[in-house]
Amino acid sequence: MTDKPGQQLLLNFPSHPAYNFSNFVVSDGSRIAFETAKQFCSGDQVPFQVLYLFGQKNLGKTHLLMSIGNRTAEKGLRAICIQGNDFANKMEDSLSAQQTLKQLMDVDFFLMDNVEGIAGSPIAQEKLYHIYNQLMEKNCKLAFTASLPPDRSSAMESYLTSRFQWGMVAEIKAIDDATTAKIIMKLAKDINLTLPESIINFLLSRIARDFISIQSAVTIINQESYIKKRKVTLPLVKTALDLP
Repeated sequence: MTDKPGQQLLLNFPSHPAYNFSNFVVSDGSRIAFETAKQFCSGDQVPFQVLYLFGQKNLGKTHLLMSIGNRTAEKGLRAICIQGNDFANKMEDSLSAQQTLKQLMDVDFFLMDNVEGIAGSPIAQEKLYHIYNQLMEKNCKLAFTASLPPDRSSAMESYLTSRFQWGMVAEIKAIDDATTAKIIMKLAKDINLTLPESIINFLLSRIARDFISIQSAVTIINQESYIKKRKVTLPLVKTALDLP
């Protein structure tokens, strides 16, 4: 799991190669979503055309969505991704809406990150509804990410949330201790930072359980170790992260 890609209204694939299935750290809470996302773009027949991934911020939803796009491109198919709020802005602007819709319809896989970004725009929701229906008729596939399950997105029109529930809905849950430890070790290894087991255990009890927080902590510890030219110790970690 990595940081989100730089802002780009329409993201074509292949793009951001750091997002792939091979480097997604799977936890008990993300295993079903991970396996479902892989199956979704495997080329094998699956009983659903729509995938809806939901969960808290920074748990890997975007990573899986981008991995779908990159895997699709490897198979010679066309995938395109757009952020929900960017889609809403485009649809509100009649000058750009037609051109954007033309691009979004010419795909094998339609991906939207943070679909809740269109919740405040009735126009965008109506346009997405029509895109959804037309792509379904063409046997294309659609994948969405959100923070909430579709039946709890109260700001979204019911005709749209019902469509989301036609497909596979999978939750990415908070990262458990064992997976958090694996992520810390992997991030440290990637930058040649040695972290004793006691330090990893300390971090497990003190840092937030999302990828961005974990990555930030490891980066700060590495910088503190480099600047002070000292091995990583508990006092160094507490100083670096400003922890008691």
